Amino acid sequence: MKRWTSWVSFLLIIALLTACGADAGRYIKDQYPLVSVDGKGSNLSKVYLVENKSVPAVAAEIAAKESPKEKSKESDDQMFLVYNDKVINVQKDPSESKNSLVQIDSIEYAKSHYDSSFLQGYLTATLLQSLFGGGWFNNKRPYDDYRGYTRTPTYNAGSGKATTPTTDVSKDKQPTTSDRTGSFKTGTGTPNSGSSSTTRKNDGSTTNKVTKPSTSKPSTSKKTGSFKRR
Repeated sequence: MKRWTSWVSFLLIIALLTACGADAGRYIKDQYPLVSVDGKGSNLSKVYLVENKSVPAVAAEIAAKESPKEKSKESDDQMFLVYNDKVINVQKDPSESKNSLVQIDSIEYAKSHYDSSFLQGYLTATLLQSLFGGGWFNNKRPYDDYRGYTRTPTYNAGSGKATTPTTDVSKDKQPTTSDRTGSFKTGTGTPNSGSSSTTRKNDGSTTNKVTKPSTSKPSTSKKTGSFKRR
């Protein structure tokens, strides 16, 4: 009997330790496939796909694994669960209404992204203030309309697309030059030396200057002296 009591006590302790160590984020990671990641380090958001489960059902399932500080009222479209180290946003999948999307945001990510007036529609101002600080309500954020993955009018955290700068490698593309005017001469010939001088424009072209042939007779030296006929 004593051994049986000890065994039951041991099982209760294990159960309590397991319950205390329950983590909603770890449970979601183990249960559902990851579909999107945004940010890094302490500023991180991950989105998971839950097939064939409604938003309220998924929110209740997560809350059962780890009790949140606050859970928003039941909704078929979107619900929030708030913890000390994360904000969980459960949303209806817009591409398949029978599925749900679970977005796990770090506190820093939620603080720097979510629109304050939007979150106040789901969670109490007191909780938000304790979580993000009083100045959060008035801070300017890069995404003032952010409402979560796929539900933001002008920002989609899960696009995963990067724009690569394009480079024109066309051989026919001409280099850009300045609009300077003028000309310069190449060649080292001197007048009447026999070497032609070429006038070259700034764009690299040359003027086709035709030089008339010289009509002057070659000069000869005068010889002096005499000779006799035989």
